Amino acid sequence: MEKKSIWKRTIVPSALFLLAFGLYVGFSSWDAKNNEDARKIHEAVAASKDANEDIASFQQDSANKDFKSVGSFISRFHQKYNKSLGWGGIDSVKWETQMETAAKINSIIKDIQTDNGDLQADFNAISEYAKTIEGGRRDKKALLKLHRYFHDLDIEVNGYKDTNDYFDVTEYKSSENG
Repeated sequence: MEKKSIWKRTIVPSALFLLAFGLYVGFSSWDAKNNEDARKIHEAVAASKDANEDIASFQQDSANKDFKSVGSFISRFHQKYNKSLGWGGIDSVKWETQMETAAKINSIIKDIQTDNGDLQADFNAISEYAKTIEGGRRDKKALLKLHRYFHDLDIEVNGYKDTNDYFDVTEYKSSENG
């Protein structure tokens, strides 16, 4: 009888704890891997679509090594703005971070070349809004426009489909979307 009591009091709870801990670690690893896989797939689709359409590329002598394609540049900054401005984030902006982001955008965008006039106009508009923020002006409308340009370009260039929102701020329209 005493052996049953020890079993119920120590072994079973310990086994349940280990099982619960194992499930938690397994799910956390699985979730992190799925998020990373989704990001990689999205960037790969962006890179292949951008390469296939050849609408824009980085200049040959560009110092940019962070992005494989213009599509991945658009995708990454769209994600960055989703995280920092989405779900009410526009109401609690971290201006120093936004100034750094805007500076990064302008350092990259100057190395993009395209023969598509509409896309060039969009990059020029993005650059102007980014200069506003980079210069220290706390302009939420400029941030909102930046986010919307990257959002719509992500749809047009990369085929982003994780939303039904479309702001129609870009001049560039892909043959698939318009």
